Amino acid sequence: MADGSVKKPQNWDSNRIKHALHLPGWTFRKDSEATLRANGKPVLVSEYQPDMKGSLFCPECCCPLFRSPTKEEANKKGKNAFYAHRRNIVTDCGLRTKKAEGKKYLSEEEAAQAIVDGKLVIVEGFLQTRPAVPEKKAGVYDQTAVEDQDGEVTTVPIARHRGKSFNLPSKLTTVRGLCRNFNENLYKYYVLPGAQHARLLLDSLRDISAMDSPTQSEVLGFGRIQSIWDAGPNPHNIRFVKLKFNRGGGYADFSIKIQRYDAELHSLNEQSVGRFVLFYGIVRESGVGLAVSNLAWGEVALLPLKYDQYLT
Repeated sequence: MADGSVKKPQNWDSNRIKHALHLPGWTFRKDSEATLRANGKPVLVSEYQPDMKGSLFCPECCCPLFRSPTKEEANKKGKNAFYAHRRNIVTDCGLRTKKAEGKKYLSEEEAAQAIVDGKLVIVEGFLQTRPAVPEKKAGVYDQTAVEDQDGEVTTVPIARHRGKSFNLPSKLTTVRGLCRNFNENLYKYYVLPGAQHARLLLDSLRDISAMDSPTQSEVLGFGRIQSIWDAGPNPHNIRFVKLKFNRGGGYADFSIKIQRYDAELHSLNEQSVGRFVLFYGIVRESGVGLAVSNLAWGEVALLPLKYDQYLT
């Protein structure tokens, strides 16, 4: 599409509240939201139990939630069970309605406090080279790798008043960093590089299986790995990581094109077939298909298996 966005299947994020926070005894607008976020247990719709009624809360605005329908897996119209906000409580929540322009802030102080509270992240960019970290075994990108570095103070146009911008601290991060604590990050607001709005990570994600055209700018895409194919045996040969694709726009396939050496460092190999992978890059035509290539170190990562249900 001309603006760099892509179409998504109607169902992957139609139930926008992927999980509720369960914390018995916590009271909305009385107790600390930080306490709820620190101690609330994430509960998927499929994990709901009747005794949780009255103690489930929204991971974004902390409003009480209810499950509909309470017991059945789908309602009479065939719609899968979902979480919804209590209708008699009004909150400014990005999960109630999808806001095209994202979240705006009244003041620089309000936005800065949202950063301190972990609700807002300004991403100056994704790490271009692999961080220098101690390694137990050469060539393995393990859990000790640095995911975030402090960036520069950045001017971002996220004020409610048109034409006004705020100077806020930023982060240099990795897609892998977004995947860590993915269930929590989905409900944080992110300003990605060059963006004009702070958007929920949930709304920034693009399902590549529904793409039907190249993009003019970078997108934060995801897809399920279907197959792995190497163009040659050398470490610098290209590995084609083919993703599940619906042949939109007449294109035959979708691939992440990455050097074999880098692919192995990111565990993009035969063992990752069936897993979800996330990337940040421009989608271009590649032969009869679509592809992303020349991704920097921090622009691609496997999603931990425990978060699969959030994208399924």
